[in-house]
Amino acid sequence: MRALVIAAHPDDEVLGAGATVSALSRQGAVVQIHILAEGVSLRHSGVTIEESRERCRAAAKELGAAEVSFGGLATDGRLLADLPQRQVVDAVSQALREADPEVVFTHHPGDIHADHRGVAHAVGYGTRILGSGSIRQVLHFEVLSSTEQQTGLVAPFTPNLFYDVTGHVEAKCRALAAYPYELYDPPHPRSLAAVRTLASYRGTQVGVEAAEAFMIGRELRGPMAAVSSGVDVR
Repeated sequence: MRALVIAAHPDDEVLGAGATVSALSRQGAVVQIHILAEGVSLRHSGVTIEESRERCRAAAKELGAAEVSFGGLATDGRLLADLPQRQVVDAVSQALREADPEVVFTHHPGDIHADHRGVAHAVGYGTRILGSGSIRQVLHFEVLSSTEQQTGLVAPFTPNLFYDVTGHVEAKCRALAAYPYELYDPPHPRSLAAVRTLASYRGTQVGVEAAEAFMIGRELRGPMAAVSSGVDVR
């Protein structure tokens, strides 16, 4: 299995799918991470782009990701949302061509953060014809302090697919610790306590110890997949 995580900023990839990346990587999947923009200069003074990238690489290594790459967009203090949509779509499309994934993980299009919404929409453009390439599934993740803060003006995050990440939540927490300037003390939603609580809650929804939740954006299945796998379809 080849998977690609497309995120707006460093740390979004861990918050959204970190435990799933760890679980898939340990199962032999090839998981790549692509960060479109830096975001650091807008939020944290004194943190350079190169430092942010090094921390991102350290987090990816903790999760077992095969590769991490950077789109280099919005490095001049602007938001991704300030850029022409075509520029973001082209960057996403290039990342998809280079990674040739079967599964894509990305932001939820109803997220309160404009950059997150823009990335989700760009991925929608880049994956709109699933049968033309390797991609078979697009999954939207939730990012604590952003996705759950949506006020209901757009479609809420209502997960319909879960990954069992039992045994991988602490790897996610260690990866997040690579970004100390992005973590806060409880009860802030972007805290290690909140990460553990959310994983436990999502796990209770599907009967496992810990889970990460996703919404299926698009999915293409082969008509004979159930039969060939030995599943009784009668």
